[in-house]
Amino acid sequence: MRSLTRDQFLTILGMSSPTFDALQRDGHVALAFGTPIPATPGRYLDLDLVGMAMATVLAPTFGRDGATWIVLGFFNQWVAAVGEADVNPSRNYFVAMGSFGGDVIKRKPDEIRITHGTDEQVLSDLQGAHSVMKIDITYLLARLRINARVVGIDLEPPFFFPPEHERYSQIITEFKQQREHRVARLRRDRQKSRRRQAMEREQGTLFKVAQRLKDQSTSPDMAMQ
Repeated sequence: MRSLTRDQFLTILGMSSPTFDALQRDGHVALAFGTPIPATPGRYLDLDLVGMAMATVLAPTFGRDGATWIVLGFFNQWVAAVGEADVNPSRNYFVAMGSFGGDVIKRKPDEIRITHGTDEQVLSDLQGAHSVMKIDITYLLARLRINARVVGIDLEPPFFFPPEHERYSQIITEFKQQREHRVARLRRDRQKSRRRQAMEREQGTLFKVAQRLKDQSTSPDMAMQ
């Protein structure tokens, strides 16, 4: 895995800084290891590119909320597909979502199942689904590498280990701990923001009350009293 600056990260994604900031404010950033914020502020992993690219592909079908939820909640599925795609470049690997039950017309399924693998594998896993959406991870990685190459960034080495590699499970375990730290930091930041907003609202209310009392004390009726 390689580290990228924020500028490099956004350039490869083809995303402007204001757009990314807006996604962050709305809770629609989905990075690697199931987290919405990077391990180090301003520094991103190449795998974070995959998460955001997937969320962009999924958004038209599932909406921003649904796309973010899928990428964050099913990191284990898509990172396995990334590892397999890099170790077996002669075959295309997919992450696939199958919708089961519910209202087909309104696109509100009772259940969404997610799997990964070759085309044959994902269709076998999702037998009985009334709709299946596939993301071609092999193609997605190729596009990210092309975008990076244009701006002089090397993304040619593998993004991640395949599931059978011993380092795969080791790194997943290590980053579960980091994820807990990131989520805790995010909660602290949100709590601080809510407290600040509450204080600003309270100060605004006190100012209005004080201004109203001042206006009343200087009115003609009050002056006569």
